[in-house]
Amino acid sequence: MHRKTFSRALFWMVAATLMVCGQLASAQDYPSRPIRIVVPYPPGSITDVVARLLANALSERLKQSTIIENRTGAGGIVAMKSVQQATPDGYTLGVIASGNIIQPWLMKEMPFDVRKDFMPLTMLYAAPFVMTVSPSFPPADFQSFLAYVRANPNKVFFGSSGVGTTTHLAAELMKQAFALDLVHVPFRGSPEAYTAMLGGQVSIYFDVYGTARQHIESGRVRALAFTGRARHPALPQVPALAELSPGFNVFAWAGFAAPLGTPRDVVDKLESALRASFKSPEVMRRLNELGVEPGGSSSAEFLQFMNEEYEKWGKAIKAAGLKQE
Repeated sequence: MHRKTFSRALFWMVAATLMVCGQLASAQDYPSRPIRIVVPYPPGSITDVVARLLANALSERLKQSTIIENRTGAGGIVAMKSVQQATPDGYTLGVIASGNIIQPWLMKEMPFDVRKDFMPLTMLYAAPFVMTVSPSFPPADFQSFLAYVRANPNKVFFGSSGVGTTTHLAAELMKQAFALDLVHVPFRGSPEAYTAMLGGQVSIYFDVYGTARQHIESGRVRALAFTGRARHPALPQVPALAELSPGFNVFAWAGFAAPLGTPRDVVDKLESALRASFKSPEVMRRLNELGVEPGGSSSAEFLQFMNEEYEKWGKAIKAAGLKQE
């Protein structure tokens, strides 16, 4: 009996040792096959373009190919759920989007918490919003906009890409910061919102500068304010809302993450390679062309940022009277 017990204990000791050695070896040899990156938005979107840009840079640094898989649906939930269920070996990564930090405040049955159920790697980009208005909208600047709205409470309509989206909540945060009475009209994406603005159904729409730029440059809309911490270099005459409401900032953002349980050595290697990629002049040039602020944060900084965003949007959503569904 003692001999059987000893043999069983020896077996498990050897198995555990082999498992540890195997993990160490895999971390040292990583990556030995292509890395799959799941993007929650379609090809051509800003998140997809930036993810591909960094994926190429990652390939060059790790000497291994990367494969982008676009899995759309449910505001990024479909994509990140697949990442959550993937083997935590460093060969499947996902893109956390800013909407994922808002969803727990609006959904009763959220399948994951991006702050706790993944291992953050680095932020990819942060894109401030620009407040656009239709050409026929009377106010010529933000100060006259404030006066106009206050003189016409609940008579000015703003569009969004849907209830609970950042395009919606950016306006809600502005309403709260400046004590404004505006009426929300949700649409199914930015094309519908722009069409409605040009048709006179709504007067205001918040969009990331990268996609709003073409409409601003063509004269289809006018820019009255930015939601970043400072003025945008492309439109220096347009004020940042932080100038009038200190601390005001709203960004659409995205970042890379790995499944929970991915070996720490592999996570460190990925984080180091990704952060180094932001030092590439070509990467920085392309990000500047897209009108976004570059990422490159540490995993700890990215997690801290997500926690801050979670608390900020929680307060804004409660103040807006939005409920979980």
